[in-house]
Amino acid sequence: MYNQDELEAPGWLNDEFFRDVMRESNNDPTIELIKPCVLRPGTNKGDHYASVMFRTTVRYRSQRSSEEQSANIIMKTKSEADGLKKELLDDDRLFAIEIEMYSKVLPEMTRMLKEIGEEYKYPRYIFGALKPHTILILEDISDQGWVMGDLINNLDDMKPIVKDIAMFHAASVMLESADSTFAERHAYSMSDKFVGFEGMITKGFGDLMHLTKRYPEFAHFAKPLQKFQDNLRELYVSSYIQSNTIQNVLIHGDFHGKNMLHQVDAEGRHTDTILLDYQICCWTTPAVDVYYLLDMIPTQKVKDKHRSELIYMYYQQYSDLLKRLGYVGKIPSLLDLQIELLRHAGLELFHYAIFSPIHYMNQNDIDVEAWVKGNFDNPVLNNPEFKKLMYTELTRFLHQGTLPFS
Repeated sequence: MYNQDELEAPGWLNDEFFRDVMRESNNDPTIELIKPCVLRPGTNKGDHYASVMFRTTVRYRSQRSSEEQSANIIMKTKSEADGLKKELLDDDRLFAIEIEMYSKVLPEMTRMLKEIGEEYKYPRYIFGALKPHTILILEDISDQGWVMGDLINNLDDMKPIVKDIAMFHAASVMLESADSTFAERHAYSMSDKFVGFEGMITKGFGDLMHLTKRYPEFAHFAKPLQKFQDNLRELYVSSYIQSNTIQNVLIHGDFHGKNMLHQVDAEGRHTDTILLDYQICCWTTPAVDVYYLLDMIPTQKVKDKHRSELIYMYYQQYSDLLKRLGYVGKIPSLLDLQIELLRHAGLELFHYAIFSPIHYMNQNDIDVEAWVKGNFDNPVLNNPEFKKLMYTELTRFLHQGTLPFS
């Protein structure tokens, strides 16, 4: 199944447009298309939300070559239909960020990491524009063995993911240390879009409050949860501004399983991972991405068993990369990172409230738009396993001070 708005492409995505894109990206005005471009949906339903994506193969010839050539491409654009999708992307800021990331920042990170023998992979940038139409076009790597996966169910398959985010963070610190304008230019805050997800957030915390009313063992969480929710906007804003307690990094900001692809060997093991969707990168605390790493990528079983090890693994990679890259500033200690995570633990509670129910639901039954708007019945509130998880985690948040003591 596909997203409804990816079943019919806008009229401007036509052969003339793709010819001009190929001419510009190859710096070759002699390129002509050989066959019409046939567009198809970019992703399966539920694999992404805000943007609209299509794939196609562009077949062309050039006076500079006697051979016919082709390019498999995937494109991301905005919904043209009125609604929440259009509102979330209306100001083009997220597309501007991602175009800069793919065209400038990621190539520079990759060059820097290559000098110390590391390879940071990402889909090749082909074209990006905000006017007259907003669009980002990348190489389609789906025919190169890259596949989307489910929640990671073992520690070994987490290792390529940890390595990727550590490389991304370390390289960003080096870029900022060499460019005094870098932090300011990447000061975008996802909290600016906070209001767009208000329905989803209200629903998530409303369901937790339902547990406090229905089950006596949850009753003592009611007042702390209400206090936490009352200050939620402030917590979210504070998490996306520059930290004054730890070395800031350029975060990915939307670091979850749907925004990565994997290479998988014959035994089903993940041998490599590539990150996607760099639309909300900003200069802030690494805690944002580390909580995504813990909460949004592994299964709960892996997280419960390896939480401390995953944090340690990330820190080892990150600090080692900074040393090898020649960073001359102060590298935070592991204790600094742990304290920073505790300071921003409200993000983890946010993840549990909003996203945990999805892990107990049939993914094919989820209406993403209804979920984002908070217009759905949560079928897992009576699930004993879900209730046990939420009781355990809410107790932890209460005892460590993340939930306000009442």
